[in-house]
Amino acid sequence: MEITCSHCKASFNIPDDRIPEAKKFKLNCPKCREQIVVAMDTDTSNAVAPEHFPHDAVVAFVYVPDTGIAGRISYFFQQQGIYISEAKTLPEAIDKVRANYYNIMVIEENENMKPVFEVIKKWNGLRRREANIILVNTNCRSMQANEAFLRGVNTVIGRSDNERLEYFMELAMGEYKTYIEPWDLASQHLHMKG
Repeated sequence: MEITCSHCKASFNIPDDRIPEAKKFKLNCPKCREQIVVAMDTDTSNAVAPEHFPHDAVVAFVYVPDTGIAGRISYFFQQQGIYISEAKTLPEAIDKVRANYYNIMVIEENENMKPVFEVIKKWNGLRRREANIILVNTNCRSMQANEAFLRGVNTVIGRSDNERLEYFMELAMGEYKTYIEPWDLASQHLHMKG
């Protein structure tokens, strides 16, 4: 984002990942040190409203532009009694990820997914740990931990395995359950003591 100081007229750029998610924020000009108030675009006419699900419901967010794969993923979750929130467009996906809490997120790997991951990168460690993020239709082999780590997700499912997608989704859900179990036990232990 480019910002121009109203006092000395100096212009400078702030990386998008450093901009707070607020309607207005303040900073000091790096040149003259005067305070600058930055008002973000507040047009909310197209904003997505927060979604409402039953208390303690498990909710999966699906942003997969490939409708065939998205349909199979949604059916997979429906069969397990998991609520589903789908995004059809990138702006809708970004708004939903900002406004809602999801237990599971399934995102298709493509060049348009990066803004969604920019939102996820801003989450604190606890929030990120509580979301099982699965990247589908990737250009790598399925279930490769190092590839998942490099992409900042829990699991990757390769496009070469799309015909066995449900099998790999089941594996991804099981691996996450194993991953989160020690954290849940530690949390329960802390609540018992304090």
